[in-house]
Amino acid sequence: MSGSRAAAKARTHENLLDAAATVFAERGYGAASVEEIARTAGTSVGSVYAHFTSKEKLFVALMERRSAHEFAAAQAELVDGFEAAVPALNRQLLAEADSDHLAELGAEAWLYALRSPAFGAELAAHHRRVHEIITDMVAQERTRRGTTLSMSDAEVGTVASALARGLVQYRRLSPESVPDDLFGRTLSALLAGLEASPASPPASGPDAAASVDA
Repeated sequence: MSGSRAAAKARTHENLLDAAATVFAERGYGAASVEEIARTAGTSVGSVYAHFTSKEKLFVALMERRSAHEFAAAQAELVDGFEAAVPALNRQLLAEADSDHLAELGAEAWLYALRSPAFGAELAAHHRRVHEIITDMVAQERTRRGTTLSMSDAEVGTVASALARGLVQYRRLSPESVPDDLFGRTLSALLAGLEASPASPPASGPDAAASVDA
């Protein structure tokens, strides 16, 4: 494929994702149709299926693009350590929770996944990929701190993901119950609480001898 054709294909791909984001936001996952996405993108239904073989794959690709952007930003912040990344993590959670459609679309997609095995499999695969990235980020921070944790990196990643999902839902229903910095503060407390205490050095000096004699 020539460079110009590849560039045109890439532009069409992104245009379809932008159109899908608009239609899914307006209609919800269940009511959104490939035909309406094609019309919004100014292209044919065949073009949609040439890039994405199903509505499920199109929706997951949209989620993958958003996740890639968020994780790239988080990775850049993590270069200076977890605490430096906390404000960015808080902003990302608030952006979803306070959005007019992101939190609702995520909840609808989760419910649809329970009813549709095909979509459930696609969404589960996406979450596994996201979980692997989060687990790697936990490992990087643990290594940077030079410590060990009382839970595995994967378990910490699972808890962090579940915490984010829950806080998004709580903030949508009751904004005052989730302060802007709650996510970051909780993650900081979680990591601090999971750090294994270093072994106490052997006692020495007169006081140690006295305690042994006693």
